[in-house]
This record gives sequence, structure tokens and C-alpha cells, in this order.
Amino acid sequence: MPNSGITLLYVGWMIFIVLIVIVVSRRRVKAMKAAAQSAGLSDIRAGFMGRVSGSWRGYTVTWRMFGGGKSGPERGVVEIAAATPARLTIHKRATLDINISPFGPPIVQTAFDGEYVVRSDDIMLAQHLLGDPKIAAQLRATLMERADKLELNSSRVRATRVVRAISRDQALRAAWQLASTIVEQLGLPQVSDS
Repeated sequence: MPNSGITLLYVGWMIFIVLIVIVVSRRRVKAMKAAAQSAGLSDIRAGFMGRVSGSWRGYTVTWRMFGGGKSGPERGVVEIAAATPARLTIHKRATLDINISPFGPPIVQTAFDGEYVVRSDDIMLAQHLLGDPKIAAQLRATLMERADKLELNSSRVRATRVVRAISRDQALRAAWQLASTIVEQLGLPQVSDS
């Protein structure tokens, strides 16, 4: 009989934890939907566990929050479905940044080597992107920490901003500004669904 009391206590505790996770997730999604609406997205849909998707100028856009706790710092991520000519990754250079990665594009030398680590299949794309004054201003405003990142691949533009000294809303807005500026300035076409 004492085991049934412990079992009920355990089940009750698990139900309580699940309810807390659901409440926190719903609040996060509600805030993300409001931010997406104020950014000009239409047809906004929210997933159960923190994914908000919508449409912007015909592009499919996804907003997410990742991390927190043991998963590292919480990060706001914005993805825009746009066809890019080559893979490219940019992140802030750390003091003792070793940059050894067997996967992804190779490191390229740019005029911004002291500030960013740039990996790309196409050095002309990297130079064009970093040479555009509007994009460069957005990069400086968004890529503040080592975990902040801009990624382009064949089907998306993805901007990641760490939530540390700023709010979740500010992190998502910064990532949105960077990703949307890249798409506008480079004139990237939409990804075809076929």
C-alpha cells in the first residue's frame, strides 16, 4: 500500500511539470505571434511547442526559440525560405576562436577577418554580402556574441540571435531584421515547392 502513495505522488509531480511546460510554451508562442504580426507577417500559424510560421512577401517564414538551461543559451531563430546561390555562414570571431569544422563550407578570407569568421562556397557572395553597407550594419547590430550566426544554404536564410542581455522579443526582432535585409538586398528568389 505505501508504494501506491509514492506512485500517485510521482504521477502527480509529472503531471504538474508537464502543465508548467505547456503554460510556459504557450506564453512564448503568444509573444512570438505578436512579434511576428508587428513585423508584418501574414497567415501566422503557431505550433504547439514554440514554432510560429507565416508568410512575408510570398516567402515562408519560421520563428523559433531554442535552448536555455543545459542546451546552452536561449536563442531566437528566424528562417526565410529563399533560394541562395551558395552556402555561407558568418559568426562573430571570439578571442581564441579555433574554427575547426569537418562539415560545412571552407573558411574564406575577407576584409572583415578580424571581426567575423566567414565560411562560404562562393567568395564573391561573401564579399558582396559583407560589402553591402545595409547588410554590414545589420550584421554588426545582430552578431554580437559567438553563438549569434547567419547561415545561407540552398533553400533558406537563417539568422540566430542569443537571448542574454536582451529580451526574447528583441532577439527575434534582431534576427528578423538581419534575415529580411539579406533577402531584400540580395534579391533572393522564393524556394519553389515542386
